[in-house]
Amino acid sequence: MDTTTLISTAGICAVVFMLLVSVLPGMLRGVIANKAQNQFMSGDFDGVIKTLSGPVASFCLPKYNQEFMRLNAYEAKQDVEGVQRTLDAMLGLRATPEQRRILLSRALNFYEMQGDEERATHVLDLIDSHVGKCQGDALEAAKELKRDSRQTFNIAFRGSYAYIAEMEHALAGADADERARLNYYLSLQYGNKGDEKRSREYLDRIAKSYGLVPNEDEGEPSDEDAQAAE
Repeated sequence: MDTTTLISTAGICAVVFMLLVSVLPGMLRGVIANKAQNQFMSGDFDGVIKTLSGPVASFCLPKYNQEFMRLNAYEAKQDVEGVQRTLDAMLGLRATPEQRRILLSRALNFYEMQGDEERATHVLDLIDSHVGKCQGDALEAAKELKRDSRQTFNIAFRGSYAYIAEMEHALAGADADERARLNYYLSLQYGNKGDEKRSREYLDRIAKSYGLVPNEDEGEPSDEDAQAAE
């Protein structure tokens, strides 16, 4: 084989290699993400975790996305230790302002539900730091997170029930996930206030929204009734 042929062959190989390097990760990323999503939708949460822990996922998925999907799987299977480990890992990762805001909110909600005041306090400090790094629309969203986080921290760890009227008013325009969150903190607040009956009613709303108990209207307070109670 002459020198010209060798050079030509080497050039073709180099082009093929560059194409593989640039295209292959994207192709694999879609395959792995779809596989993990299908496993999640079928309830195979252990399968999701196994898929995300494989070498192919580590090669082709951005680290934040990989851990975010793992976090969803651990939460779905109610693996507290798994959620804790994944949050610890994610809080040390680089992320966009939007990704960071969502992560900090989820971390705080988790620690509040676990009654872990020490870690919740640490997340509040991280939220303060996050606000200082944001600009524009991201800054406004970060400030809102800081305000909401102080409220829920005071409810969870300081026995506050000062936000009942505000949260009940917010229920009307909330989506399903936000309604669940508001109902949870309303339940805590009524418990802090000593109104166990109303506290139980708001917990029941969460259960009904996820189909865990029959959705009977009888005996359930309307949003208007709840607001009037204050």
